[in-house]
Amino acid sequence: MARSVFRYLHDCEYIYVSFDVDSLDASISRGTGTPVSNGLREREAEDLISKFMQHRKICCFEITEVNPTLDRENLMAEIAFNILQRSVNVLMMN
Repeated sequence: MARSVFRYLHDCEYIYVSFDVDSLDASISRGTGTPVSNGLREREAEDLISKFMQHRKICCFEITEVNPTLDRENLMAEIAFNILQRSVNVLMMN
């Protein structure tokens, strides 16, 4: 999937990655306004974003739609942090 995205964006000078936690499966995405059935699992999201972060054209990365008022157990914030932490680790290795 990441390869097809990069082929599509081949002519772009820079790529800005915005990861919306709404894309995560509703079973783990309680701290967001629009949970999705059959969404990504945490590991799937981490793997996908890690592939993106290895690309030299990535200039920025953000995680959006974490809503603390809906995140009573702080699960969504923890998952978002795990995804961010793995992304930063990939950047540091490259």
